[in-house]
Amino acid sequence: MAGSAVDVDVDVAELRRRVEAIDWYHTFDLPGGITTRGLFDHRKVVHKLPIPASLAGLRCLDAASSDGFFAFELARRGAAEVVSVDLADASRQDWQRPPLDPAKRSRGTDRAATAFAIVRDATGLDVERVDRSLYDLDPADLGTFDFVFLGNILLHLADPARALRAIRSVTRPGGTLLSFEAVSMPMTLLRPRTPVAQLWHEDHAQWWTPNVAGHRRLLHAGGWDVVRAGGPLFQPLGAAKPRWPRRIPRTPRELTYWLFTRRFGGATAWALAHPAELPG
Repeated sequence: MAGSAVDVDVDVAELRRRVEAIDWYHTFDLPGGITTRGLFDHRKVVHKLPIPASLAGLRCLDAASSDGFFAFELARRGAAEVVSVDLADASRQDWQRPPLDPAKRSRGTDRAATAFAIVRDATGLDVERVDRSLYDLDPADLGTFDFVFLGNILLHLADPARALRAIRSVTRPGGTLLSFEAVSMPMTLLRPRTPVAQLWHEDHAQWWTPNVAGHRRLLHAGGWDVVRAGGPLFQPLGAAKPRWPRRIPRTPRELTYWLFTRRFGGATAWALAHPAELPG
């Protein structure tokens, strides 16, 4: 089976050297008792998501998968084939206002691809990596997929509806999208029925954070019919994030982070959707 792990003869010392040589976005348990120090620790939340226990016979896509935690999770669940899509060049990300310094725009280039390769080598899980923007997904060269995972990426896109339409183009009729996305807890509590979103306050490669209703509405706007949804739930931060502040928090934003976000995790919601039948 293409997605199944194989026995790998791992040089633990070399693996540890490779792991410690880079920064990590995802937290992985690797052979030899090695755990990566990721910014997020999805090991504690993956069981709360409606990913089928068995993906046998299904062709799966992890769209914009960073280090590939969920791509490898799909492979572990027996997918016939798993494709991981992400951008290797950080300067091609959707910056609000790109930094004038080219070095700042390119910071992080190839980091995720390097992390992905380390995990693939260590686990023997057969996942294909494709350097591609979500906007450029095309069934002519990627084919179509039965199950698509989209995790924490819509907030990084200047045009999330365009990306959702592109993902729809590579999803088979009757196929499934699982969107797992950061949401705003304050707006979810204050306006639970109205789709709204908050624009990020800094010039990062981050754009809008919706409330739970906004997340579902965005999927609808992108050509999807939501069939099940859940949340909010909290995705824990990983060991790469300091556990305690170096100075007394000075703003409400800082206080909220250290009292709630660092302790419990970032607010997220999930939705299962099928490609909508559209005119034309």
